[in-house]
Amino acid sequence: MDDGTGRKAVEVLLVEDDQGDVGEKAGRLKFNGRLFTRSPLSDLEELELLRLGVEGKAAGWRTLRSVADSDPRLDPARLDELIARARRQADVLEDLRVAAASQVAGVP
Repeated sequence: MDDGTGRKAVEVLLVEDDQGDVGEKAGRLKFNGRLFTRSPLSDLEELELLRLGVEGKAAGWRTLRSVADSDPRLDPARLDELIARARRQADVLEDLRVAAASQVAGVP
């Protein structure tokens, strides 16, 4: 790549990066119209998404656990540990989600 081509590539990347910044800020718009600050709903939404991820992961571990006794490639004890850990993570996330929901709703 010659120097001119390299410069052009950098310019394109910088323009794309600027467009990404604009897209990110536009993506932050919530029902309250905030652009540069987090919406009060952001914590609640993020906690709900994390909880969904943990529940999905736990479902995968439970599925594997259901066949672990008959499949030598799977360690039933390790899967039990992963299921228990996912349950603890979901419990913590649920407590945080409830607290965030109360804060959004203005309930102490």
